[in-house]
Amino acid sequence: MKQSELNRIFLARDVYPKWKSLIAKAQDNITIFTPFLDRLILSLLKVNPNIETSRVTIVTDFEPASILELPNQLRTIKKALTSGISVLTLSGLHAKVLVVDNWYVILGSQNFTSRARKSKEASVVPRWSFEYTRFVETLKSWRDQANPINEDLVDLLISKITRRIKQHKKLLEETQAEFDKLVEQHEQEKRLALIRRLEQLESQSRIHMAQGVVYASIQTVFGEWDEYDSLLADPEYDMTEWNVRKLDGTIEPYHLSRLSMYPMILADSLRMGFARIGKTRITYIRESLDWDTRKLEVGGLVLDVNITFPDTETKRRNIIVRLSHAYRGTCEFAILYTGDSVTLVRKRYFKGKPSNDEEHETFVSTLENEFFEDIHSLDDFFGRFFTHFTYAELGRDHKNVRDYLRGTRFRLSVIEYRDNPFLVVAKIRM
Repeated sequence: MKQSELNRIFLARDVYPKWKSLIAKAQDNITIFTPFLDRLILSLLKVNPNIETSRVTIVTDFEPASILELPNQLRTIKKALTSGISVLTLSGLHAKVLVVDNWYVILGSQNFTSRARKSKEASVVPRWSFEYTRFVETLKSWRDQANPINEDLVDLLISKITRRIKQHKKLLEETQAEFDKLVEQHEQEKRLALIRRLEQLESQSRIHMAQGVVYASIQTVFGEWDEYDSLLADPEYDMTEWNVRKLDGTIEPYHLSRLSMYPMILADSLRMGFARIGKTRITYIRESLDWDTRKLEVGGLVLDVNITFPDTETKRRNIIVRLSHAYRGTCEFAILYTGDSVTLVRKRYFKGKPSNDEEHETFVSTLENEFFEDIHSLDDFFGRFFTHFTYAELGRDHKNVRDYLRGTRFRLSVIEYRDNPFLVVAKIRM
């Protein structure tokens, strides 16, 4: 089956437009199986006015749990019954299926509700007929097993359990608030544990800022031609004066090159970048780079290296690396750096252009066997490609510190990994 055909059949999105299209083509009958429903299902059925309501059946699970979770379900069932639609209840129903003329089927995870249109759903929309298949016969047997819902019972429930529904809604709101509070508390504890760990690494590092740490604030700088935000060190600090502790315990000055870019990690989020460090300020943080002057050699392959620092889900992975060969392919892998360890999160391969299967397979096997299987490879990679550099190598760009840093006051320190210094920026809670 071609890729385009697969894309038409399998949908990881809102399937509502496909439901409408199929219902509009119905000539004899429509059956919908869904444990949850609201007025969306009624508007959906209106797209085909030629089908009599008596030829439409909704099979649901008419249980207290579903009514409490979706209060509008009762009133929707009432409107459906009033309009002549047959509404049945089948205990334990969890399927979400549309059947038209007993032949054509759409099935998936999406309930026939407005809320489900905003959820992450997966559905199958086959273009072929299911007539006389065991699948349709099973659905027919479910419909035969289902019991009709009495309209008088629905009226009684609407009049008597409204108070229960309101109580349930309030309990849900209170539970959600408590849930959110506990999640925030958990995240806060994780954040504090991470900051404490980075502070431990700071104390163990051979390289330190000359004054131990630097305190700085985001301020607006008024230049000759423009104004911009910058992370400005307090007057008594110098960001470029660092020290290194030698093996014999002596301390020597460690001078930063003018406007050098150093790897940086944000203590709160683990987001990374290369920060341009000046004597008094940091104004620009590089979000990606191509190592034009350095290549990675693996098993005879000479690979281009591109490094990108994502700005979302950074506690899951905060670095994305692309290793590329001119025509054999590209390997993209994500890693998580926490200050004291590097973990491979995922990897995937792409064919080069032009490339044949044999060349690409050689590319994949070489990287797998001689790079990823070596437990020291990622550490060695860090040692080589996370060193500082200057603009003479990689160019100058815009002032973007505010895109990285949320807050006003920050504490700057240095940790060390694979003999390379990493700047740590921690937000100070006021």
